[in-house]
Amino acid sequence: MKTISTIPPSLLSQLLKKNMLLKSLPALLLGTLLYSLPAFSQVTNPRTLPQEWGEYGIGDPYILKFRGKYYLYCSTRDDQAGVKCWSSWDLATWSYEGLCVAGTVTISQGAYAPEVIYWNGKFYMYTSPAGNGHYILSADSPTGPFTVQTGNLGHSIDGSVFTDDNGQMYFTNAGGSGIQGAAMSGPLSIGTGNTLSGTSLHGWTEGSTIFKRNGVYYITYTGNHVFSRGYRVNYATATAPLGSYTSGADNPILLNTEGAFFGLGHSGAVIGPDLDTWFIAYHNLLGPSTIVGPNRKLNIDPMGFNGSKLLVYGPTNWTQPSPALPTFYDRFDRTAIGSSWTNINGGNWGIYNQELMWQDNKATLQWYRQVTTATAAANYTAEFNMKEMSRGGNDARFGAVFSYIDENTFGSALLSSFNNTLETDIKVNGASIGVNSIPLPAGWDYQKWHVIRVEKEGATFRIYVDGMLKSTRTANITAAGKIGVTTYNDHADFGYTAFSNRVNGSGVFSFNKPIPGTIPAVHYNEGGEGVGYHDLTNENTGGKYRLDKVDIRDCEEGGENIGWNQTGEWYQYNVNVQSTGAYHLGLRYATTFTSCKVRVYCDGADVSGIVAIPATGAWSAWRTAVLKNLNLPAGNHSIRLETVEGEFDFSILKFESGTTTLPNGSDNFDSGSFSGLWNYDNGDFSISSGRAVINGFGKRAMGNAGWTDYTVEADVQCPSGGNGGLIFRVRNPAAGEFGTSNAVSSDYLQGYYAGIEAGGIVLGKQNYNWTTLAYKAQALSAGQSYKLRAVLNGANIKIYLNDMITPVIDYTDPAPIISGKAGIRAHAADMSFDNFLISSGTGMTLVFVK
Repeated sequence: MKTISTIPPSLLSQLLKKNMLLKSLPALLLGTLLYSLPAFSQVTNPRTLPQEWGEYGIGDPYILKFRGKYYLYCSTRDDQAGVKCWSSWDLATWSYEGLCVAGTVTISQGAYAPEVIYWNGKFYMYTSPAGNGHYILSADSPTGPFTVQTGNLGHSIDGSVFTDDNGQMYFTNAGGSGIQGAAMSGPLSIGTGNTLSGTSLHGWTEGSTIFKRNGVYYITYTGNHVFSRGYRVNYATATAPLGSYTSGADNPILLNTEGAFFGLGHSGAVIGPDLDTWFIAYHNLLGPSTIVGPNRKLNIDPMGFNGSKLLVYGPTNWTQPSPALPTFYDRFDRTAIGSSWTNINGGNWGIYNQELMWQDNKATLQWYRQVTTATAAANYTAEFNMKEMSRGGNDARFGAVFSYIDENTFGSALLSSFNNTLETDIKVNGASIGVNSIPLPAGWDYQKWHVIRVEKEGATFRIYVDGMLKSTRTANITAAGKIGVTTYNDHADFGYTAFSNRVNGSGVFSFNKPIPGTIPAVHYNEGGEGVGYHDLTNENTGGKYRLDKVDIRDCEEGGENIGWNQTGEWYQYNVNVQSTGAYHLGLRYATTFTSCKVRVYCDGADVSGIVAIPATGAWSAWRTAVLKNLNLPAGNHSIRLETVEGEFDFSILKFESGTTTLPNGSDNFDSGSFSGLWNYDNGDFSISSGRAVINGFGKRAMGNAGWTDYTVEADVQCPSGGNGGLIFRVRNPAAGEFGTSNAVSSDYLQGYYAGIEAGGIVLGKQNYNWTTLAYKAQALSAGQSYKLRAVLNGANIKIYLNDMITPVIDYTDPAPIISGKAGIRAHAADMSFDNFLISSGTGMTLVFVK
């Protein structure tokens, strides 16, 4: 048995530094805490594992959890055969398990994206050899050996299987116009597929995974080409496994194109060792292999949820906290049951092979139990792995107990192999709320391992069998209780058993969230009044999301936000800053108050001064205030957001890299070559007669991604077809494949675009797609050069054409892109550019209140 301390790592570190811990804690507690320290170890993306494929690494990673342990599979290098497997107890330290599919299995050569599910005692692998259809293999162990069970079932690459709560399985795979999805009649049969609405990345889309949380179906998917720096992951949600799906508003959830960390994609999702936090596994691209195919590395980052909105706390490629472990867990890796369990009513219990606990007394009709000595919090998640060896009669039962106070107050989730049912009940002070008997899938094999999961949140108990939600019960047990396992007239084995004082996503509340990155306002630290927050009301006025005094309501933009926020209140967030330097904070807020002021602290030091934020016009009118260049130190710290004056609601804190360097840069192209200031280029640009020319698609950019407010201009020749112009506040520019520019590549950036065409001037926003923000119809002459200027000041963008006094477009973006580089872009156009210039002036005075 292992019990993990719930003291936050930042506080634990302070206590150890001051030698307070050793002086003040009893020896027994000290031993527990010292054992807990590995839970606060660190990991760094990308990961390097033993025995990776040489010059190919780990691509298309997939992680399966079975009996508390994680198993990792990845694509096989095209010139090799066999499928490799690794295992881990904590998602941090991995051991190589060897080939789970032997190299002698013909269809394993170049086995793309193998994924494994566990169903009723068997492990099923789905893989596409070098993209040539799909085969299904099976094994009795997650480490194999897997053997081929089907012929070629067709379907494109990247097959993935999702099992719904009713046991119905679904198969998804890659497609040219979106993810393909099909119902399955069983684990060895795939139906006819159709494109899932809402899952296209405007071209080839692959690497899908479906999972379900709180009744919402999530699908993650990747596009468009593995060799693109702009390979990225989006998500969408639906009310049914095959859709239709609605794309997430904050896509992409994984993207990074510049520097050494790029080409992020082909993800899978798994619940972490704390039983609560979801993690996303994905690869990054190192570049083309010198042997064959792409060379890739493994990455794992936590995910968070706010309502049905999903975000990744990443992507990260700097040191992060290791995934948290459960508060209590037992692998039974010893020879005796020991003192961490309390026996109730006797029975014949023992430990087998240092891997499981058993009870085999069927002679006396009595409920036998083993209950933990450790007590869970009032809200928790628990996991129980079990199987039946033999029943003593038709009334035999085995299963789990939870929220155990005594024999008069506890919950139970019992399996009946005779009735093929799950039976749930909760007793409170000796009174049962009633047995709920739920049928399990036909042919359910109780002599194989199955897992019962219990989530307790308030008075609600959600009970799952093998990941399928089977029972939701309500009972008034507010006190902390224990967990345990039980039998009646049955011989049963019990494996990995654990509980975590985390439930429904609370595992991310106090962990150190990465900066740069996005933090939902409602993911403030735990600890209560004066620790995680200071709130002047006596209750959660909105009654949403969390069970403390912070006022939370449903947000018009999805999820929940902190509301009724008033002068003097503050909220604290643990963070992990990538490197020392300047960071912009985009605060998403709404208020009708004409005088609101806010301040940001890092570890108690003021890093922003007092900053005024204007009224948005309504409590439903959301805007973004940018607090520029907050100087933050590298590593783990605490950020505090304080309301200095007024009242406002806020939903998101988005941190981006900043810079104190003033925007500047130019190129008149007279030298016959491009200036060295250009730090991104894509497309067939060249210089002719002192102008930058291009015929087709392309973009170039210069400057610093931390630039916010500036002016950019150029002399732009109006094309006869297509359009061209300026790009600004540009981040994550890329091309579709190997730097090749094409129609898809044209939208491969995050930023703004102001362009001209024969019919007028257009302003739009690009996020690997296109959204028109404003258009000014105006007859322009093909071949004529026009002075095009963009002036950026906060959320306001002014576009000028020749006349530098009166803008042709004056637009204020309610959800502005905060910062980025500037450059030029052509879309299906034959055209030229001259006298490109970036300057720090915006023609407006900025006022900061100190």
